[in-house]
Amino acid sequence: MTRALVTGATGMLGSHLVERLLTAHVEVRAFVRPTSDTHYLETLPVEIVTANATDRAAIRQAVAGSHWVFHLASDFDAGSAFRTGEGLEKYNEADLHLTEGLLLASQEASVRRLVYASSVSVYSLNAASPIAESAPLDPVSDYGRSKLAAEGRVRAYQQQGLPTVILRPCIIYGPRDRHFLPAAMRLAQLPLLPLIDGGRNLIDLVYAGDVAELMWKATQSDAAVGKVYNAASGAPRPLRELLGDYRQLTGRAPRTCAMSAGAFERFARLTHRYWGRYAPGLESLLSPVGVSYMGRDVYYDVSRARSDLDYAPQVNFKQGVALTLAYVGNRAAA
Repeated sequence: MTRALVTGATGMLGSHLVERLLTAHVEVRAFVRPTSDTHYLETLPVEIVTANATDRAAIRQAVAGSHWVFHLASDFDAGSAFRTGEGLEKYNEADLHLTEGLLLASQEASVRRLVYASSVSVYSLNAASPIAESAPLDPVSDYGRSKLAAEGRVRAYQQQGLPTVILRPCIIYGPRDRHFLPAAMRLAQLPLLPLIDGGRNLIDLVYAGDVAELMWKATQSDAAVGKVYNAASGAPRPLRELLGDYRQLTGRAPRTCAMSAGAFERFARLTHRYWGRYAPGLESLLSPVGVSYMGRDVYYDVSRARSDLDYAPQVNFKQGVALTLAYVGNRAAA
């Protein structure tokens, strides 16, 4: 039986990947940190290995016997992509120390494929949409810099003969989302939400199950080896339309008002420190970096994944939010 090692398996994307692997009858081993919440994993037929990200001996033991390694672990929250000045140390444990340990162990164990989950945060703030994998790389956040540094290590091992694939997901949402949707639900309770140009800007959100499917496909084709793929929806939507979908599903969403970019920047400077009370993590959206994203189209080209891997996202935003809300409701009723 094929065996896969998954880091970050307790997170939203990782748990969806574990489910996808199990449906393919893959034996799954999850590498988790001592502080991880493993309650959901414990309901699945998964071997759980608990160790620190810097424990090279434990990493070697976890990788041993694995055919595929999926490295998804990361210290991430809803505002990581927009925050600056945190220091790389916050992210180095998962994005550099663990990455290096996994690469070395995978090389020693002759792993068939290592799939690394990077981020669209590695792209330049000035990259024009649709942003392709060849776009300039110049991350503005420490999270993005850490991801780009880890990509460099993955490429180095690829050149030494380890078969690797790098995926760059955009904003991911879905059941077991602990970052984006919970913060968005808190924002929905606000009486008024100002939007630059009324929210006409196009944004890209992708359902976790669709990214998990792309990760699976990355192990099934030799065409993927050595390449980088955007993991996005391929169907960007205006922000105001997404809010409309949310309103239809829940019956609640804040009233919105249109602001010019200049007025919104002034609003952001005045209110930045207070947003964390309402939606922890999303206060960074009112940082200079966050404001620059909110005022323009930001979406990603997935034609390479479509061509090489037959990538075809199946869940649109309205369907995905409905699935997520149903999951939240089921948990509340349990």
